[in-house]
Amino acid sequence: MSDKFKALLEEEYIFPTEFYFNFIVPTDQVETVQDLLGTDRVQLTPSRNNRYTSVKAWMKLSSSEEVVYVYEKMRGIPGIIAL
Repeated sequence: MSDKFKALLEEEYIFPTEFYFNFIVPTDQVETVQDLLGTDRVQLTPSRNNRYTSVKAWMKLSSSEEVVYVYEKMRGIPGIIAL
């Protein structure tokens, strides 16, 4: 991710902070997302037809680099949408 994104994060947040992630993923990928997030502070909301699931997670992070790292880990998941 870009240095501009890191700069925006540093302008908006005072690290360390509780950071909120929100992803839409195919339901069959939810377990993979949860494993990669490595936090138990997750809220799952399935879509009406159960094809997709909203994954909301809160993580205590120390820097903008950690935020970028989480997003980069998620990039490899087929069908994921970061909100």
